[in-house]
Amino acid sequence: MEPNPYPTYEDAARDYLSKFTALTHTQQEPSGTVARGSVELPAETLNRLAEEIAGISAAITRLVQEYLDSPDPNVREGIRYHLIVQSTAELLLGVEILQISEEAGLPSTAAIKATHRAALREAISAIEKSSSAPVAHGLPTDASYRASESTTMAEAVSGLRLAIESTASSNLHRVQELGGDIAFDLVSGTQWDEVIRGASLSLDELSTIMDSIHKDAAAKLLLQVYRTTLSLLRKEIAGEARLKIQEWLNEIKQVGRMDVFNSLIDKLYNIEALKKSVSAIGRSDVPLDSINKASDLVKAFSDRFIILIGRMRKLEDAIRLGKSIEIPQFRLLTIALQVALLSALVYTGQDYIDKGLVGILRDRGLV
Repeated sequence: MEPNPYPTYEDAARDYLSKFTALTHTQQEPSGTVARGSVELPAETLNRLAEEIAGISAAITRLVQEYLDSPDPNVREGIRYHLIVQSTAELLLGVEILQISEEAGLPSTAAIKATHRAALREAISAIEKSSSAPVAHGLPTDASYRASESTTMAEAVSGLRLAIESTASSNLHRVQELGGDIAFDLVSGTQWDEVIRGASLSLDELSTIMDSIHKDAAAKLLLQVYRTTLSLLRKEIAGEARLKIQEWLNEIKQVGRMDVFNSLIDKLYNIEALKKSVSAIGRSDVPLDSINKASDLVKAFSDRFIILIGRMRKLEDAIRLGKSIEIPQFRLLTIALQVALLSALVYTGQDYIDKGLVGILRDRGLV
């Protein structure tokens, strides 16, 4: 393996942002008005920038493992957010190059082009926003709550239990909603033989497939999107997670009902066990202020998960936009991406409950 050209993730992220910023430019309209944020650059320029972005992105995925493994939930969610935003922008850029590629011979209407370019502009804006705050800050939220000020132990414990149950249930339902949408698209909106093949493809096989479509920047960039999406999963469970999702998709297909997915998530997350674990809080000798503070942290934790899920949905939207490209080989990549994203969604949601919520309680001696 070649040495990483960047000493730190922050160094790579700064260079990465500069390349994406170079995609946007100010273009003078015939009327004299100015259109900002256009990405209508010459194909040669797009390919050059895409090649550079793919290289930096590959360097980034080799630098983020310590963040993904961090015991600090703010760091874990911060880096996941950055990687999701990164994958979305790279995918849209790769699709943009395929659309204008004579090699691919793709028909593309003005409406399709406009939709893709609007999504790419939004994705680049998201990169700029995410890069403005250190990873360790986690995710900023606009929501604010009045600080918990329970004056009796009974009130404080009741408030904390309510916050935990509400947050855990909200996280569960949001995973079920987005995960159900992805699973439905795979099971019902795609040829099943393609789903089976795409879900089981190795990285080397995907590389060969992408080379058959486009041998230059687009292939490198789109393959890197897959690597980045996979990196959202902890290394020790990545293989197991993808196999689990494949098993779930098979089960949903065989039963023919999408509510199977919700039941599978219920079983995996086992929120009832979490609720039981907090039943003894009232018998602890933890100070009242500590319990109130824990309630506030749990509420904020829920808001940050909502933001993370929102960005995952943006990535899923980008994958579906890419499905407008009618190339069988490319559809296999979109399937592999959806399976990787679904795996990351399911196990990130579990991580939020098993490590995040429980971590807040454990740090304060409540469990």
